[in-house]
Amino acid sequence: MWATLAKTHPAGSTLPRHQHRAGQLVFATRGVMLVETPLTRWTVPPQRALWIPPHHPHAIQVISATEMRTVYCQPVLVDRCESFARRNEVHAVAASPLIRELVLGLFDGGFDHPTRELMVSLLLHTLQQTPSLPTHLPMPSHDGLRRALMLLLQTNQWQLPMHELASVAAMSERSFTRRFTAEAGLSFRAWRQRARIITSLDLLASNTPVKAIARILQFESPTAYIASFRELLGCTPNTFRRDPPGPPAP
Repeated sequence: MWATLAKTHPAGSTLPRHQHRAGQLVFATRGVMLVETPLTRWTVPPQRALWIPPHHPHAIQVISATEMRTVYCQPVLVDRCESFARRNEVHAVAASPLIRELVLGLFDGGFDHPTRELMVSLLLHTLQQTPSLPTHLPMPSHDGLRRALMLLLQTNQWQLPMHELASVAAMSERSFTRRFTAEAGLSFRAWRQRARIITSLDLLASNTPVKAIARILQFESPTAYIASFRELLGCTPNTFRRDPPGPPAP
């Protein structure tokens, strides 16, 4: 009812859109992945994990050399964990020491099968008790809008004027703004700020200094970047880099 898979992926690797009959917990001991579902894009930095429910389409892009550890759980096993209310929701969590040891322990041949069965059950219960991380980025379904957003994500041209982005999307500025808000559920300005913070997670994982990150992502200053980071993730960039954060302050 459960299985594991250990893979090493070089930077730039992609896993085209696919889905599994089982739910899966994707965990990277090293490296950063982008996981894209039909309407959302998730960044998974080191020591964080992403739960993907059964039959949920997703694609994975490997940003930096990644050691991936995946635990697959059949639906019948997940359903046994009655407290796992988010079983059908894609969500990211900080990999606490307990989650990390449970995941890695499942790859340890020194444990017998009954013991690993108990470890999988405890892992599912632990996921339920772990706060979600807001490292998702809503993505509109409109091809033109997605084309404009991918331009920002791939080139870090965060200050491109609206008329240029609207031109890339082949629509007027007014149509761009209206349709973006309707599909993404937030304004383009709020999306861009969130996208910059989430993009910075890859740079943090590669030990890029905060001052350099602020410059690359075109923040007014390192202080502005730190304040925006804290607003979204509830801690400073260096704290996030060092320790799994708790839930953002209300």
